[in-house]
Amino acid sequence: MKSLEWTSDSHHILEQANGLKNYNRWLMSHFAKYFGRTILEIGSGQGALSKLLSPKSIVILSDVISEYLESLKKVFTDPVINLNIEKDTPKNLLGKMDTIFSSNVFEHLKGDVSAMKNCYLLLEEGGYFLMFVPARPEIYGRLDEEMGHYRRYTKKDLRQKAEAVGFKVEKIYYANLPGYFLWWGRGLLLGKLFKIRSGAARSDSILAKIFDSLIVPFLYVEKYLHPPFGQSLVLIAKKSNIQAY
Repeated sequence: MKSLEWTSDSHHILEQANGLKNYNRWLMSHFAKYFGRTILEIGSGQGALSKLLSPKSIVILSDVISEYLESLKKVFTDPVINLNIEKDTPKNLLGKMDTIFSSNVFEHLKGDVSAMKNCYLLLEEGGYFLMFVPARPEIYGRLDEEMGHYRRYTKKDLRQKAEAVGFKVEKIYYANLPGYFLWWGRGLLLGKLFKIRSGAARSDSILAKIFDSLIVPFLYVEKYLHPPFGQSLVLIAKKSNIQAY
């Protein structure tokens, strides 16, 4: 697959997501009880989710995009670092973090397994690796391409990759069943019917606000009754005593 990574459409969607307050709180609710005292966030972006992390924790924000790094430094008093998790393992952080959190980042990384391995190395023994990623390859379409996604994950694929580097998977499940159909309709169906080219990822802000207000409150039911598939995958994994390789 061609090199996609981060695009202008990725940026547009990120800006739009920053305003989805109900969705962001719902997303973070999946991980709330696993956040520890020292948290490293991979791909903090513009900080919408970072603001929801506990003020009692030591939080290290990270990104690779200079504009985001500068913006984060203006908003947060927490440390902000330039971190390419595919390649870098800062020596001062090795084995020091008890939580590493990432939301909608690893799909942008060509070497996602290398990035997972580096997360493993940065965690202390028993530390948690918390990940939220796009799911289901069958709905991979124009939106994904324009946003710079290398992949959408299946539960089996994500579990195998996490376990391959030494993580013990405690929970892995699909989330956002309505979003599965909305993503398919927007990214695949509309793209074919109307031949949308550039800007296909720029979903209508009014529809996004309707989703945030009317649909997101019902998504909390999924925490107790996980759907068989969904737009996203939740991974909660722990650094075990198995040696990563």
